Amino acid sequence: MTSHLDRTAIAARISQRVECVPEESLIDLVYEQAGGLPWLADLVVQALLDTGRFDPRHPEQFRRPQRVNVSPGLAERLRYQLEALDPQVYSLLQAVAIGAPLDAEVLGPLLGSEPISVSETVEAARATGLLTEAGEIITFIRNLVLRLMPVLHSRQLQRQLAEIQLERGGSVLAAARQLLGTGASGSRVASVLEVAGDEALRESPALAGELFAGAVEAGGSQRALAARRAEAAALTGDLDQALRLTDEVMSDPDAPDRTRSFLVAAAVHAQRGLLERSTQLYRNVPGAAALAVPALIGIGALAQAREVLESARLEGSAAATLLAGAGTLMATGMLATVDGTYTAALSQLARAAALLEPAGETALLPDTPAALTAVVALQCGELAVADSALRRAVTTKLGGRPARTRHLLLHGWIAMARGKYDVTHRALDRLASADLAPEPRDELLWVALAAGMARREENRPALRLQVERARTALARHPIDLYTLQPLGELAVAAAECAEPGWIAPHLEEAEALLSELGDPPLWAAPLHWYRLHAALVTSDVLAAQQHAAALSAAALSSPYAGSLAEAGKCWLDIARGEIDAEIVQAAARRLHSVGLAADGARLAGQAAGAADDRKTMMTLLACARSLHERTPIPSDHYPAADSSSAADEPNPQEKLAPPDKPAQVRSSRAGGSRGSGGDSRSASSKGSSILSEREREVGQLILAGLTYKNIGERLFISPKTVEHHMARVRQRLGVSSRTELFTQLRSLIGEADVAA
Repeated sequence: MTSHLDRTAIAARISQRVECVPEESLIDLVYEQAGGLPWLADLVVQALLDTGRFDPRHPEQFRRPQRVNVSPGLAERLRYQLEALDPQVYSLLQAVAIGAPLDAEVLGPLLGSEPISVSETVEAARATGLLTEAGEIITFIRNLVLRLMPVLHSRQLQRQLAEIQLERGGSVLAAARQLLGTGASGSRVASVLEVAGDEALRESPALAGELFAGAVEAGGSQRALAARRAEAAALTGDLDQALRLTDEVMSDPDAPDRTRSFLVAAAVHAQRGLLERSTQLYRNVPGAAALAVPALIGIGALAQAREVLESARLEGSAAATLLAGAGTLMATGMLATVDGTYTAALSQLARAAALLEPAGETALLPDTPAALTAVVALQCGELAVADSALRRAVTTKLGGRPARTRHLLLHGWIAMARGKYDVTHRALDRLASADLAPEPRDELLWVALAAGMARREENRPALRLQVERARTALARHPIDLYTLQPLGELAVAAAECAEPGWIAPHLEEAEALLSELGDPPLWAAPLHWYRLHAALVTSDVLAAQQHAAALSAAALSSPYAGSLAEAGKCWLDIARGEIDAEIVQAAARRLHSVGLAADGARLAGQAAGAADDRKTMMTLLACARSLHERTPIPSDHYPAADSSSAADEPNPQEKLAPPDKPAQVRSSRAGGSRGSGGDSRSASSKGSSILSEREREVGQLILAGLTYKNIGERLFISPKTVEHHMARVRQRLGVSSRTELFTQLRSLIGEADVAA
C-alpha cells in the first residue's frame, strides 16, 4: 500500500524541491491537495510552478489560488496513470468523486457489482493511495477525475446515486446538490430534489430554496412546493418572494401545506411592522397563537393578548415543539412588561432565546426573543443583558438573515447609549456596506440610530438629512410599542432641527397606545425621557415639567424611571440656572449605573457649563470626565453570522450610503481620526509632533465647526480651557489670522480627521 506523509514531511519535501522555505499557506495547499502522497505532492508543486502561481525567488508573495490548474502535458500524464488503473478501481473513484459513500449497498447497484466484489475494489483503491483510510478521495485526484469524466456519464451517475439514496430512505442531500444545474429532469429527479430540500431546510434555508426551485424546474409541482419555497425565501430575507408564494397557497382553499403558509405570512408581516395583520394570521394556526401575543401587546390589544396566552397554555401539551414552547415563553415575557416586573420579563425572554438556539437560522419568527430581550432591556437600563442576548443570537444565527440587520442595529443602539460611538459607527458601516434594502421596521430603527449619532456629535447637516428620511420611515411603519425608542430619539432630533410639528401626530399615537395599556412604566418612562429633552430644546418649560412629573410618578414602581426622573429634575434646574453640584453628580452617576453613560456625562458637563462659580464648574467637569472614562467598553468585534458580509470592508470615509439608506455622515470625534488615507496619516503624524494630543483634539473640533462651548461639553473641559488651548495652538503655529489658523490645522491634522 502506498504510504502517506504527514504535514511536516510534506513541508520538507517542498523545501527540498523548490530550494527555499515555503510559506505555511503553500504547505497547507499541497498537503490538502495531495493527501500526503509524495509523488502527487511533487506534481501539485510542479503545477503551481508551471502556472506561475509560485515563484521560489519570492516565496513570501505566494497567494493561495481557489483551484490548482495543471499544464496540458501534466494533465495528459495524470490521465494516462488513472486510465491505467483497474477499470473497477477507476469506476469506484468516479463514484466517490460525485459523492457516493463507501457503502456496499449504494456502490453495488451504482457500479453493477456484488457486495463482495465492491469490498475488494475498495481495498484495491486504498492500496493505490488515491483513496484514504477514511474513504475520501484525495482532493487533487477528485478534481481531475471529475474533469476527465464525460458529462453524460457524470450526470447518469449522479442521477443513479440520488435515486438509490431516495429508495433507501437515507440522506439525498449530497447527491441532490450534484444534480443542481445539470438540467436533469423527470419525476424521480424532482422527488430527489424535493426530499433534499426538506433536509436542507433544517440546516441551510438558502440551499433549500435552490433545491426546491430545482425540483420545480425538473417537473415537480409548484403548488405542492410553494409553501416550503416561501419558508426558505423568508429565512433568507427575500420577503417579497415569500409573500408572493404564500398568497398563492392561501388563496387556494384546497392547496397543500396551508398551515405553513399562514405561519410564513404571519412572520413576514410582523417583520415588516404590520403587527395587526400578523396577529390575524397567527390566530388561524392551531398551536401557534402564542406567537401573536407580542404583536397584540405591541398594538395595545392587552385583553386579547391575555386571552390568547391562556388558550396557548391549555394547548401547550398538544403542541410540544421548540417553536411552541418558545412562543409561550415570549408571550409570557412580553405580558410581564405590562403587568409584571422587568426581571420576570427578561427571564422569560432569555429562556425563549436559549430554547430556540438549536434551531438557529431555521427558526422563522415574527421577532427573535433575543431582539425582544434587547428592546425590553433598553427600556429598563439592563444593557449588559441586551448585549449578551444579541451576541448569542448572532453566533447561533437565530432567526436567519432577516434578523441579522435588526440584531446589529440594536447592538449599535446599546453602544450609543453607553457612549461608545465608534462601535455604533462600525455597526452602521457594516450595514451600509452590505447592500441591504431595509424592511420598514429596520429602516425606522436605522434612521433613528443615525439621527441619534448625528445629534450627539452635533453634526447638523447629517441630523437634518436623517430627520427628512425619518418622515418616510414613520409613514411606512405604524406606531407600536417596539418603535417607542426610535420615536423618542426622532422627537429630540426634530426639535433640534426646529421641526417638532411633523412628528407630533406620531407622538399622539404613541400616547394613545400607552394609555390603552395603562401607561406601563417600563414602556412609558423612556418616551417621557426623550420628550423632556425635546421640550428643553424648544424651551417648552411647561411640557418639560409635565414629562418630568410623569417620570416621578413612574419612579414609584420602576427604579429605572427613578433614575430618569432624578436626572430630569436636574436638567430642569440647569434650564433655570439652578445648579446643585451634589445633586447633579448623584443623578449623573445614577444614569451611568443604568447604562446611560453618555447621558450621565453630558448631564454633568452641561451643568458645569451653566455653573456660576469656578469651583462648582471644575467639580462637575471632573465628574463628567470620570463617568466618561468609566464607561463599560463592549468588544469592538461583533460576531458576524456571515463573515462574508464584513470581509474586505472598504474604508468608511470613502463610502457613500445608497440613496435609500440612512447615510452615516460623521462629525469629528475626540480621540483620533477614522480616516485611513496615506496622506492624512502623514499629515496627522506631522501634526502630532507639533501639537499636544489635547490641542490636536481641540483643533479637530474647531475644524468641524464647533463653538468653544460645544467643544468644552464634548471634552468635559471649560470654554475658558478651550480658549487657552487655542491660544497655545496659535502660538505654536505662528499664525495671527483665522484663515491662517484653519489652513495650518487642515494641513497638519488632515481632512480625513474632520467630518465631511
